[in-house]
Amino acid sequence: DPGRFGLARWLLVPPWIESTEKLKTLKIWTANARIEELQNKPLYRPLIEANRCVVVFTGFYEWRHEPDGSKTRYLLKFPEDKPLVLPGLYRRGMIDDEPYWSCTVCTMEARGIMRYIHNSTLRQPVVTGRPGLEAWLDGSVPFDTARQTVLENELSGDFVAAPPVGTEGTTVTGTPELPFDVPEP
Repeated sequence: DPGRFGLARWLLVPPWIESTEKLKTLKIWTANARIEELQNKPLYRPLIEANRCVVVFTGFYEWRHEPDGSKTRYLLKFPEDKPLVLPGLYRRGMIDDEPYWSCTVCTMEARGIMRYIHNSTLRQPVVTGRPGLEAWLDGSVPFDTARQTVLENELSGDFVAAPPVGTEGTTVTGTPELPFDVPEP
């Protein structure tokens, strides 16, 4: 339903996957999708006009590959734990004859601090501000225009990297204020 929050699994399930057993054999990585290539990919092309969504995070981890072969984990977030809003695509399919909602988030070439931290593939999630969010979710806005608005309002320059964290992880507490109104379910 447009304008509603809902739960979806983060790994876009292709239409040819119809069972848990087939899902376990999936050989393609569909958790992330390059925003600059969506219209060129047969899996994403049918979704770019009517199946746009946003995914909200409070932060995410990325690994820096060090020259000595080790990896350093960083927590990236916005100051004051403001949420990160990522454009994505969703699909409603059927797995084992049950409705199955899944999604992918958009990535782009790494910028700023992300070029230093995510130095293996130089990619990062696309994080957008309110104008990008509104254009992405507005089904009347053509895909190319929505994508351009998202990228013009991209906010990764606001990322802060927590000091490297150990393998024990970090607990996020509280409920951050969203940069937009949350519709009633």
